[in-house]
Amino acid sequence: MRKVLAILLPALLLLTACSGDDSSGPLSSVKVSSTGDGSVPTVEFDAPLTVDEPTLVRVNDGDGEELTEGQTASVRLVVLNPENGEAGQETYTAETAEDIAVDDSLKQGNEQMYSALVGAPVGSDFAYYVPGSEDTGTQSQFIVFTLTDARDVPTRAWGSDVDPVEGLPTVELSDEGQPTITVPEAEAPTEPVAQDLKKGDGAVIEADDTVTVQYHGVKWSDGTVFDSSWESGSAATFGLNQVISAWTEGLAGKTVGSQVLIVAPPATAYGSQEGHELQNETLVFVVDILEAK
Repeated sequence: MRKVLAILLPALLLLTACSGDDSSGPLSSVKVSSTGDGSVPTVEFDAPLTVDEPTLVRVNDGDGEELTEGQTASVRLVVLNPENGEAGQETYTAETAEDIAVDDSLKQGNEQMYSALVGAPVGSDFAYYVPGSEDTGTQSQFIVFTLTDARDVPTRAWGSDVDPVEGLPTVELSDEGQPTITVPEAEAPTEPVAQDLKKGDGAVIEADDTVTVQYHGVKWSDGTVFDSSWESGSAATFGLNQVISAWTEGLAGKTVGSQVLIVAPPATAYGSQEGHELQNETLVFVVDILEAK
């Protein structure tokens, strides 16, 4: 099941919010109290809570290390009814927290979220209110979230090199680690391929894990790039149950720190989806596995 934040956060991160300590602002009545045992914190505020524009404030300062630019933040949240304070869905008791890459992509998408997290001590609590809109038919969203961890995430695979397999696409890496894929002048495989280029020493990936990866993808037919996290500027995080089957089956059983060459015939990619830009294409990926949980 997708976690609440995975549904809410992409939209919230695109909204421009006011930020600050809000000592006299519309969220000044919000109080967050935690028992420290991993349960949902107690949230109190003057109801009904009404704010005219998206607003994000730090309610409490944590006592951990301060998050620095470029790190990945782990957060847990609870969704609250702004009319009466009733708590709804939450991720405090979920098996894993949700991650936010505090990088240039976040800064461009929501500079206030970026600014709020950079310099925040781990353990800090935040309140985030997004008013509804009659024009779009959206309801107001009020969430409280806690910064539970801040860590450095590698930007490239670090495993030991594996000898290339003859007949497969070849890969060259830039000094930064970005791959260039050269497709051989040959018929594409009819079965999926998942070949280690580097063998990492991290945890073994399960088919239902959430992974953070760098990836680069080209078409077998002409070698053109169709998707690349390297070119977009930041690593990607997603569940292996949310991607094409060549990825799910190809990355399960691999280890964190590995770099994997995946060849995905159409049946394991986008098949014969009418009108899809990758319809009937065999796809080639180089995937650097940076984290799994």
